[in-house]
Amino acid sequence: MTPWVVVVAVVEAVLILHCKSNPTSLTFLILLLPNSSSSSNSSRRRRPPGCDPITAKLKVFMYDLPSEFHYGMIAPDAFPAGKPIWPKNSSDIPSYPGGLYQQHSPEFWLTNDLVTSNMPDRQTPCTAFRVDSWQTADVIFVPFFASLSYNRYSSKPELKRKNAQLQQEVERFLKNQPAWQASGGYDHVIVIHHPNSMDRMRHVLHHAMFVVADFGRYSSHVANINKDIVAPYKHVIPSFHDDHSSFDDRTTLLFFQGAIVRKEGGIIRQKLYEVLKQEPGIHFEAGNTQRDGFRSATQGMRASKFCLHLAGDTPSSNRLFDAIASHCVPVIISDDLELPFEEELDYTRFCIFVKAKDALQKGFVVELLQSVDRTEWTQMWNTLQKVHLHFTYQHPSQPNDAVNMVWKSISRKVPSIKFFLHKQHRFVRLKKTPTSFLAQQS
Repeated sequence: MTPWVVVVAVVEAVLILHCKSNPTSLTFLILLLPNSSSSSNSSRRRRPPGCDPITAKLKVFMYDLPSEFHYGMIAPDAFPAGKPIWPKNSSDIPSYPGGLYQQHSPEFWLTNDLVTSNMPDRQTPCTAFRVDSWQTADVIFVPFFASLSYNRYSSKPELKRKNAQLQQEVERFLKNQPAWQASGGYDHVIVIHHPNSMDRMRHVLHHAMFVVADFGRYSSHVANINKDIVAPYKHVIPSFHDDHSSFDDRTTLLFFQGAIVRKEGGIIRQKLYEVLKQEPGIHFEAGNTQRDGFRSATQGMRASKFCLHLAGDTPSSNRLFDAIASHCVPVIISDDLELPFEEELDYTRFCIFVKAKDALQKGFVVELLQSVDRTEWTQMWNTLQKVHLHFTYQHPSQPNDAVNMVWKSISRKVPSIKFFLHKQHRFVRLKKTPTSFLAQQS
């Protein structure tokens, strides 16, 4: 109930008490007052568009880390040391580097969304709203572009020390923060989407909630599905807008283009290549990450009914999300894969899952896909068009896009975090009990 509605109710009650003897006067005065329900409705109508702290699911406090940990990594001239660390408005946000860097960029999109959530020029609704005090926040966000730090600084030997240095500084910063000390880090959110990001310090900061691509490179002590969030890769294939293709238009049965020889869990790629390479209707070729490789992959996915998602060096790869963006029904062969937003999405409505041991049987995959008729495939294709927004990162964010889906996944972890912390605090008072009293009790 808004304050105005309360005022109206009180005034009406006072008028009734004082004007019982004069109904005409009472009726006249009541008619002058705005109707409480219409007042409430008009108040809602007048609310300006944008990120509303009242309706946001998640209140987030974000640390003011120096720009070298985030935007300064992208645009050092625009965010030099010692200058304001955050953009003044949305137009000041720099563009994230292109190419394969994009696939591990959730850190960037979440930071953009949060840093603009309380800006006056924000015109789109939000799931997460930035608050000024960590005591009033549901979670605390650490704005460190850990994946970009790995990609930027680990490719050249002379820069590797920079990535390690930034990780160490983040760890020291956090351990000195009252918010971390109060919770032990359990209510902190750190994005480590690239499987090699934050490799020096993630075992030290493992109490935090991590936003990851999968769990292939972590021990269960460091990261697991119970405490952490799986976020989609940002697809590098462009979204297929105005897709009017049909079952018959997509003449390739199954498409895969990428690295065939991989290590660890990706060994299945080489084995499956040997099984499928001679099958009719199958495109299974090595690809490259140059512009012509992206172009041919885009054309191939859009001309195919099904697209293979195979484990790479870890259980996940970006091809699943490229397939979704292309409305090519994903065929997932990765037994240990954890999927984003599966608590909300039923992937069986738009994906086909095959166990690795079955996929390696001669003819199994082809016979399975050929058994999917036009009606079933079209239903899955239609569903892909409906769900692809959930896997799209963008700024400004839109309701139910990847940015807001990740925030919603984080918000669903909050009750269990609070439950744990409340239990932890049960006996805090005992720690403050004078030692003389404890000695008397012993």
